[in-house]
Amino acid sequence: MSTMLQDYDHLLNIDPLSQYDILTTNPESHLNALGRCKESLNGRWHFTVDVYDTFLRKKFFEERVTDAQGRALPVDCDFDQWETVEVPSNWNCQKKEYWYFEGSGIYTRTFHYVPKAPDERVILHLGAANYGCRVWLNTRLIGRHTGGFTPFSVELTQHLKPNAGNRLILEVNNTRSVDQVPSLNYDWFNYGGVFRSVDLYRVPACYIRDSYIALAPNNRYDTLAVEITVDGAGSGIPVWLEIPELSLSVMLHTDAFGVAKSELTAKPQLWSPQNPKLYRVMVSTEGDRIEELVGFRQITTLGKKILLNGQEIFLKGVCCHEEIPERGRALTPADQRQVILQAKELGCNIMRLSHYPHDRNMALLADEMGMLLWEEIPVYWALCFENPTTQASAQNQMTELVMRDRNRASVVLWGVGNENPDTEARLDFMRALVDICKRLDPTRLTTAACLVDIDVMTVRDRLCQYIDVVAINEYYGWYYRDYTGLATILENTKLDRPLVISETGADALSGHHGMDEELFTEEHQAKMYQKQLELSEGSIQGFFPWILYDFRSPIRLNSYQQGFNRKGLISYDKTHRKLAHRVIQDYSCSVKN
Repeated sequence: MSTMLQDYDHLLNIDPLSQYDILTTNPESHLNALGRCKESLNGRWHFTVDVYDTFLRKKFFEERVTDAQGRALPVDCDFDQWETVEVPSNWNCQKKEYWYFEGSGIYTRTFHYVPKAPDERVILHLGAANYGCRVWLNTRLIGRHTGGFTPFSVELTQHLKPNAGNRLILEVNNTRSVDQVPSLNYDWFNYGGVFRSVDLYRVPACYIRDSYIALAPNNRYDTLAVEITVDGAGSGIPVWLEIPELSLSVMLHTDAFGVAKSELTAKPQLWSPQNPKLYRVMVSTEGDRIEELVGFRQITTLGKKILLNGQEIFLKGVCCHEEIPERGRALTPADQRQVILQAKELGCNIMRLSHYPHDRNMALLADEMGMLLWEEIPVYWALCFENPTTQASAQNQMTELVMRDRNRASVVLWGVGNENPDTEARLDFMRALVDICKRLDPTRLTTAACLVDIDVMTVRDRLCQYIDVVAINEYYGWYYRDYTGLATILENTKLDRPLVISETGADALSGHHGMDEELFTEEHQAKMYQKQLELSEGSIQGFFPWILYDFRSPIRLNSYQQGFNRKGLISYDKTHRKLAHRVIQDYSCSVKN
């Protein structure tokens, strides 16, 4: 979430993390940057780690180099003498000394601004910065954001110097904190920095902030629900919507809140993994225009069945972290395409993008390539569910993710949590997230990895009644060496809605072989999946192996793991397919839908 801040003196001489609290700006106000011309600020930025948060405490952002008489002052900070790093990137991958660094990193660069229109507004858009980010322009603190994986935007207009150089500073802090989302402890590496694109957008005074278009949830497949938001507009502003391939061209008008809504009759080809049909959708006002590719489909449930476009579908899935060797979370489009291709090679029709929002381009590619997606925010393990700061952070991240990807046909599941204890505070926390999903996007299903009550061997979690698809993580054959527990749980669980296995797996060191009961061998991992698939057949509506690739995790410390979770079906470098890969591939090919 971002906010305009006029006074920053109160931020000094205190713990900076204490300022990542509830902010007033509505996260729904961020610019939807798709379909616009952009000016990229990616490239080399000056950078330093800031171990003691001296940047704030000594007001280095003021760039005072002379006194009132114009005499030179000694300075402890000279931005232009700092080293340079590539943006986007994670600082952990820039220098070995930064590998485990948790704290503040300061990025800065200048850019020349030349106005192109008398009433133009300039908006800075960041794809993600982990975890908290403050934005400074020309010595002024103009915005801040919390949440390490969702996009945000800050308007620069009032603080830009025309026809001159402008200094932009991003202060990013990845310190783990008990009131954050995720919290102190989680099973992945805490990469820090600005690891997604940084761009400038020029827009008119009255601009299209967001457009949402989808099949209306009426099961007729002939009605499009449209909602377009125009920033700076009042009532009666004309807005045009065009979909040439559907011969659709209509003019709508905004209401007093700048929102134009309508339901339009159209009969599009339905998007599916087998037929990922996309339509060019254009939205314009008298001074603004955006364009994107959109697919139309419906995802629903009927009793225990999951239906895509009215037809039952079994979710042949796999989980996947966002990570690439040597570059952390800074994946290129080519990297992202490879990930989806390797999931398709496995026979998957859906991917669970775990355990946080991945780059927006993954959903765009999935739209194009025909891959369903489960997207989620990092409400992971134990959080401070009763803490207002934690609640606000989770609700903000959920809002930003839904607003970012609700036009993506590939996204069919919003995940609101993973393996969280069933308490009253947690239930209220999660229900609020489900409510956000349904309010902003009634066309998709909600899910969470719910709890299994081991005492009675059944899925018993009060959250089940508030989500559309119940998911469970279970590791029979690994953390529990026998498999009978899985069969018992599936037999005892009585639900009125779909159940999927959202995680199961076993560690296997790539290339390590032995007997099929020997832990950390490829043979044992393959046997575990064979048994899991046999026992779960006919009882579930989806199966998601944990995980596609090995990934870094500081909590995995034995001699086979050495800082990695080794449950991947493919090695960390994405080259070696373990024996279990063939087991899942054969299974996926045998399930027809």
